[in-house]
Amino acid sequence: MHRAMKRVGGYWGKIGLVNLSNRSIKYLEPEKRLYKEYIGGKGLGAKLLFDMTSPHVDPFSPDNIVAFVVGPVEGLAVPSAARAGAIFKSPLTGFFGESYCGGYIGTAIAKAGFDAIVVRGCSEEPVYLYIEDGFIEIRDASHLWGLNTSEAEKELWSDHGSDIMTALIGPAGERLVRFASIMHGIYMHKIKGLRGGAFGRTGGGAVLGSKKLKGIAVRGTLEVEPGDPKLFDELRKKIPFLAKKKLGGLTKYGTSGIMMLTNSLGAFPSRYYIDGESAVYDSINPEIYNSTIVTKTVTCFACPVRCGRHVEIEMNGRETPAAGPEYETLYSMGALTEIGSLDIIAKANELANLYGLDTITTGNVVAFAMYLAEKGILPENDIGFRFGEPEALLKAIEAIAYRKGIGDLLAEGVKGMAQKLGAQNLAVHVKGLEFPGYEPRALKGVALAYAVSVRGACHLRHVAYRPNLTGKHPFNPEVEVDRLSYKGHASYVAEQEDFYAVVDSFITCKFYSLPTIGPMLWEEITDLYRAVTGLNVNVAIIREAGERINNLIRLFNLREGLTRNDDTLPKRMFNEPLRSGASKGEYVDRKRFEEMLDEYYEVRGWNKYGIPRIDKLESLGLKEYALKIGLSVE
Repeated sequence: MHRAMKRVGGYWGKIGLVNLSNRSIKYLEPEKRLYKEYIGGKGLGAKLLFDMTSPHVDPFSPDNIVAFVVGPVEGLAVPSAARAGAIFKSPLTGFFGESYCGGYIGTAIAKAGFDAIVVRGCSEEPVYLYIEDGFIEIRDASHLWGLNTSEAEKELWSDHGSDIMTALIGPAGERLVRFASIMHGIYMHKIKGLRGGAFGRTGGGAVLGSKKLKGIAVRGTLEVEPGDPKLFDELRKKIPFLAKKKLGGLTKYGTSGIMMLTNSLGAFPSRYYIDGESAVYDSINPEIYNSTIVTKTVTCFACPVRCGRHVEIEMNGRETPAAGPEYETLYSMGALTEIGSLDIIAKANELANLYGLDTITTGNVVAFAMYLAEKGILPENDIGFRFGEPEALLKAIEAIAYRKGIGDLLAEGVKGMAQKLGAQNLAVHVKGLEFPGYEPRALKGVALAYAVSVRGACHLRHVAYRPNLTGKHPFNPEVEVDRLSYKGHASYVAEQEDFYAVVDSFITCKFYSLPTIGPMLWEEITDLYRAVTGLNVNVAIIREAGERINNLIRLFNLREGLTRNDDTLPKRMFNEPLRSGASKGEYVDRKRFEEMLDEYYEVRGWNKYGIPRIDKLESLGLKEYALKIGLSVE
């Protein structure tokens, strides 16, 4: 099985192509130009998705693909470079689907000899992929089907040894819950205390479930070396030093630390988007969280920051170790539902991980159900949805994962729920993806960024919440950003989208590329690319790659039916002012929002309908894609 290979310069030049329908496995050696233009990771995955799927493909069709991708830095022992991505057409939104996972899975894929592994087709029986040092095998997963993610990982350890890295779906993915996630390292976290992670948003787990693919098991032992060892060695010493200096808040509080800022500014969505500050903040805030239920910190491969949290929770009558909830889970399952018990939130987080559910969407659909129940709109059920009711949250998670009773409705996501109940005007989402924990009525730059994000309401495609909360321009800290103004947001939102498209193509951790503080912004990320690949590139080339990637994804979404009308916010954001908090009374003015959107389109080089202009596409080498799908371009 082992094969003597070494990667020097960032790429293997090898993509695995798996067709589960005919059980074929092929190995593709793409043109070097592909890596130069799209970097890897997100960029590579976006091009594969566009090229390998037909327009309007059903996300659950065998013809949809899932591309597991890594970037040129994965496999090297440098902090932030331990991530992998999953790219697909989303069953939750119908548009571009993407999710990224930390831990150890990205390192394993890179050391196994692949830049990407693309899966299409549908198996008649449950299977998993076994990947080791340049080879892929399709193996029977009948003994894994029906198991939760921890149980399935434990079984694979029994089959292959405890050094295997896995990414698996649980019962939610098997039942095609539209926001099912792909989970990595849940059993590993319990047993070894090493950080796992989740390919969480947009429903990649459901796509795997539709293919009868339980997941992947990866062992990588191949050598990976940088293209410029001298420069790489300098950066490998510099980056950890800067990370420890600049990211101390993450070390101290984990991701929960941002809650102090969002709540104080009235930008912490609460009680299903009625309030801007949380009534349960004093029970779930970072100081309480880290001083009560957290038992230790955990970290990803080669990272000194240790932002992950390890907790002990009661499961089945006994204390058991589990991953601590992140900020987004504390927001979605705490503030949004008004459940103020950290023990309950931690238990709900663990159940979501075991069943394979995205915690942001899960908290949103439960809170939406509570909101609709309060208004007398939700159908009768045996869960008892009510704000602040802990048992409702726990019961709902199981019901969703197994599509039992009203859980079958919630499994469709907020948009699907609203359509079936005639409650579209009350639902909070963009393009079908539910909000993360930053209130756009209090952060006008975030309002624009949510609306135009390629995968729907998202905080990570642009990280626009940071300049809004800090009041500083992401790349020019001396320039002020007014979170309540409608001016000055379009240009930096577009630039941040391009920057983070690059970050997700490398793939590096966004915590190492935070606006204003870095420690890796445009110059540093370019230096890292030069060190890893040995290629002589400058910032302009890297920036153009980010712009190319975002324009290609825009073309993909347009191909799938996107219009300007999709680049908007829920009606409640325009019509309903925040009830409480430092941003009380704030809402999004529709006319001024449309002016921001026009400005953003102009910055992007798109026409008033949000379609990239032909000169922009020509400059990025993308004209053929627009013409191929029959778009009318000016």
